[in-house]
Amino acid sequence: MTMVKTPTLLIAALALCTGAQANTYLTIGDVAPSLSHVSWLKGQPVSGFENGKVYVVEFWATWCEPCKENIPNLTLLAKKYAGKVSISGIDIWESTDRRDATYRARVESFVVKQGDKMAYTVGVDDPSADTANSWMKAAGEGGIPMSFVIGKDGKIAWMGHAQGLDEVLGQVVAGTFNVQAAKDRRKTEVEVIRPVKEAMDAKQFSKALSLMDSISAKRPEMKRFYQYDRYTAFAHIDLPKTKQLSAQLIKESGGEIGLYQMMSSVYATQKDLSPEAYRFGMSLIQEALAKKEREYLFLSMAAAVSMSQKDKAGAIAYARQAVNAAQKDSHAPAPFVEFLKRNLQEFESAKIP
Repeated sequence: MTMVKTPTLLIAALALCTGAQANTYLTIGDVAPSLSHVSWLKGQPVSGFENGKVYVVEFWATWCEPCKENIPNLTLLAKKYAGKVSISGIDIWESTDRRDATYRARVESFVVKQGDKMAYTVGVDDPSADTANSWMKAAGEGGIPMSFVIGKDGKIAWMGHAQGLDEVLGQVVAGTFNVQAAKDRRKTEVEVIRPVKEAMDAKQFSKALSLMDSISAKRPEMKRFYQYDRYTAFAHIDLPKTKQLSAQLIKESGGEIGLYQMMSSVYATQKDLSPEAYRFGMSLIQEALAKKEREYLFLSMAAAVSMSQKDKAGAIAYARQAVNAAQKDSHAPAPFVEFLKRNLQEFESAKIP
């Protein structure tokens, strides 16, 4: 099981430093951040990390296939370590827009459907992504599922993918886990990941792809971690490869709507793609719309792509449809409807050169 790169937030510049000096990143051995901005949907809320207790905080999203695959594993661990370890799954990065509050209803519906299959505490981040920022962004992490183990001293004892979590928990509970060794390994991992982020930020996409391939060859489990960055890079420099990758991902996911949302978000947010890339992005959005799921989200993305194509009339038409679809959707709260209305007004007043 591997990680999926978030389509909503890109990794911050990665650099781990030892010591409590300025500009350090959250790492193993640091005091665990707060979960005060989490809305709890199921189980016993975690109001703080008590001394003498062990906690697992895993970050996930409903669109993330590896995250969903890991749910049974977390449930097994929660039962195995009942009374010894508190396990919480915190949903983050659920929307392509931070002002979109509709995700809470989606997450809650998902959790309800899971029932006893998801037998641990579950919460969801707030629209401002405060929790994701104080944990994931602060740690320089952009892939989920991502687990943090908080030791009996309230400090982070381990962070990483769920694979191997059982062994780590057993040692943390027994008091035999080597935190310093884990911290040293963490530093090495971040130093490997950082160049990819820097290349993407500099729009050196060929270099970024080369780095991803090199890292994945040494660490195959990292391949899906780079899914979003890889897709974004190809969308900029190799459209045929982008189309091939899109078809592959759609086939592997069985046409999962969340996968369409991830891909479509690239074309909606990237403002320097080729006309051909935007046309292909629009075709993906049309495929998603045919599924009749989250229509107002895809209509709003179609509006954004139309603007990038300098099609003001098309953008306004899609934006109007997005507003109408959201008003008819019971899962679309008033604040998001207002956001879509503001988008429509911006498109109407935009000047296209």
